[in-house]
Amino acid sequence: MNPAEMEFFKMSAAGNDFILFDNRQGTLKQEGLADLVRRVCTRALSVGADGVILLGPSPTADVRATFFNPDGRETFCGNGARCAARLAYLKGMAPARMAVETPVMVHRAEVKGTGVSFEMRDPQGFDDRVEVEVAGERIRGTFVDTGVPHFVVFRPFAESAPIDPLGRALRAHPRFAPDGTNVDFVQPAPGGALSIRTYERGVEGETLACGTGGVAAAIAIASSGMAPSPVALRTRSGATLRVRFEGPPRQARGVRLEGEARLVYVGQLTEEALQGFAPRA
Repeated sequence: MNPAEMEFFKMSAAGNDFILFDNRQGTLKQEGLADLVRRVCTRALSVGADGVILLGPSPTADVRATFFNPDGRETFCGNGARCAARLAYLKGMAPARMAVETPVMVHRAEVKGTGVSFEMRDPQGFDDRVEVEVAGERIRGTFVDTGVPHFVVFRPFAESAPIDPLGRALRAHPRFAPDGTNVDFVQPAPGGALSIRTYERGVEGETLACGTGGVAAAIAIASSGMAPSPVALRTRSGATLRVRFEGPPRQARGVRLEGEARLVYVGQLTEEALQGFAPRA
């Protein structure tokens, strides 16, 4: 079987959308995988997605999940992990309460209907005194690594205004070299909620939601005294993510990312999904 004959699953979690493959038989090999990811993630010309997830066997858990950004690079993704857990349950790979191995750790997860609660790695590198200069403006925020690095900025934004210009500048700022960082903008929302918008590296643009970004924002929010755990965040898609943790924010532990993870459709790639265009590197 070649990749163009493989069944795939399109899933969405709070607006983050992913292409998942059941790769327990090892059909998808490392060679050529990055190019395959770049091609299938290209919107309008192929399936289109914020990333690709492979499910495979694990010697230490019920299932292993491997994540790729649209640029073909391996990563970790909180919302993608929730999709992986739900698909593993739906496909009979794992029970409703399961263990999921990722490159980060072995996580506990629980599926209830369309909802998934996923154990995240304890945050690392917390620093709420980071200041950087962009276009003559000094911007202060909180840096925290929640599986991938995030820079959280409390800053008003109009719902209709783009965040990409500032997000792009902060993502590539020398302060966060060499790997760069995701950037999260947070502001109060009507009704006492909090809104979040995220610029993601690897995607190189705003996504409708980001799980690791939600965790980073929740830690920064709790540390600032704006809200205690559990923290509810309204994403760009309008869906709500909830983040709960134990202990003080700077030493947060037992972090859980919670929200819906929906199976949108099941399909099969054709050769035409992979040919006839040059994906952005």
